[in-house]
Amino acid sequence: MPNKSRRISIIGVSLVMLMSVIFTACSNNKGEPSTAPSSSAPSSSAEPSPSSSDSGSAAPSAGLPSKFDPPIQLTTAMANYSYTKFSDGETTDNNVYTNYIKDTYGIEVKAIWDVPFEQYEQKVNLMIASGEMPDFLAVSPSQFKQLYDAGSIADLTDIYEKYASDQTREIMDLAGAEVLESAKMKGRLMSIPWTGVAKEGVSILWIRKDWFEKFNLSAPQSMADVLKIAETFATQDPDGNGKPDTFGLGLYKELSENAMVGFLNGFHAYRDIWIKDADGKLVSGDIQPEMKTALAELQALYKNGWIDKEFGVKDIQKLEESIASGKVGMFFGNMGSAAAPLQQLTPENEWLPFAVPSVDSEPAKLQIPLNIFNYYWVVNKNAKHPEAIFPIIQTWLDMFYYNTSDELYTQYNYDSEQDIAHWMNAPIKIYKNKRAENHLAEIEVLNGGKDKTSLTPEQRNNLAGMEKYLAGDKKYWNVYYQDGPESSGKIAVEYLEKDMYQPTQFTGTPTPAMLQKKANLDKIRDQMILKVILGGSLDEFDKFVEQWKKLGGDEITAEVNEWFASTK
Repeated sequence: MPNKSRRISIIGVSLVMLMSVIFTACSNNKGEPSTAPSSSAPSSSAEPSPSSSDSGSAAPSAGLPSKFDPPIQLTTAMANYSYTKFSDGETTDNNVYTNYIKDTYGIEVKAIWDVPFEQYEQKVNLMIASGEMPDFLAVSPSQFKQLYDAGSIADLTDIYEKYASDQTREIMDLAGAEVLESAKMKGRLMSIPWTGVAKEGVSILWIRKDWFEKFNLSAPQSMADVLKIAETFATQDPDGNGKPDTFGLGLYKELSENAMVGFLNGFHAYRDIWIKDADGKLVSGDIQPEMKTALAELQALYKNGWIDKEFGVKDIQKLEESIASGKVGMFFGNMGSAAAPLQQLTPENEWLPFAVPSVDSEPAKLQIPLNIFNYYWVVNKNAKHPEAIFPIIQTWLDMFYYNTSDELYTQYNYDSEQDIAHWMNAPIKIYKNKRAENHLAEIEVLNGGKDKTSLTPEQRNNLAGMEKYLAGDKKYWNVYYQDGPESSGKIAVEYLEKDMYQPTQFTGTPTPAMLQKKANLDKIRDQMILKVILGGSLDEFDKFVEQWKKLGGDEITAEVNEWFASTK
């Protein structure tokens, strides 16, 4: 990939920037893996369809509407990133995606405008205020509710049941039951969620392999083991320089990222999400007793010098500098994207991934926000053919996820020679949790169970890196520990099979009290967290809970539970 691409953080990936991350991580000549789901696009009406042998995808379900003849036209609004997305002669309305949709399904897609993502929501707000609306478009949760309240959008309940393909339904299921529920109003499906990949952004524990082996450590089975490893790395001179200059656990000042959240989740503590209490009511994770327990352990780590004394003022770049200079041996990082940046930071030192352990006999649950990419796809109530969105969705899935052809990948996903991101031209996108799927497919081929031709281009690239690592080329260790037999991909399978997720239980639009008071409550929460870790009395947590309730927390809780009752 070109040097202009931004590097992926070892800690986490914002869903807002998901597609720039996907573009950044496309395969390169170093053998590092692509995180872009492989395209499955047929290149023109003269080329094979996605259900052909080139595609590798199962045929679209029979429920998809037949090709419209004569063709119909649907209008939409588009957003884009700052990458080249057109070949010579192409436009927003005339490109490989729109031409395929027209040739295959008889649907001509026209964009009323195409703006950068940072301008998109404001542009939609102006559009709503003007009373104009295309046939379909992506809207934010608050815009979704606004359009529903205005009676502007179509009820998709029946057409989803009739026309959504098996692949679309599978992706909705993988995203989590709460995702499709969030797209409903009064029990009716009023939008299609732009599903995200939050399940692939949860925490895992990364430990330096040479330090792990130096002290003959075993895989951590509990948070007590994590604390013991932190002590060992901070006190037993793992770098062998005779100085007490290493830290057992890497942290930095951003409390919302995996470095902190992964630790909290190991104690069943959940920052900034809503969970159910014993009575089935919704409560804020910020004020639960498990948070106090986790903070007590972090306070002890800080007091003992097992974490950087200056972590509260250091940003992610400073933590990465500490990792690169060999001062940190363990941290809670991103499951999906940490391996490649770690390889860049410590090319001579491998890192081992482990599932987040629990403080007790109950498995850890990894918190996730509502698993959408910020938006919902809505259809104008006056659209004559609302069912036409499902062939458009299917085209995206066939082009982006299920293809096994390198040629089609180049033409419809990313052309490395011309540096063109064709995937941006897809009129509708939904994202699939696929890390576990990639791992299983690649391991099956690695073990001789299937031929390489069954893999997508991305998976084949990952497999090639693993094979080089196994042949002795250690610079591909990041690929091996991302997708190999003992990798973050294997952990992704474990997380999915054991359902080790704690999704937020509040999936509505912000309540009135949230809009007025949540920002202040979040500020005093984070001030309290840092104060306690840095040595303040644990009573500060109890004072915070009382303050939180008085300054709007009780009011927000009442509104959240009123919403929750209305969804039943």
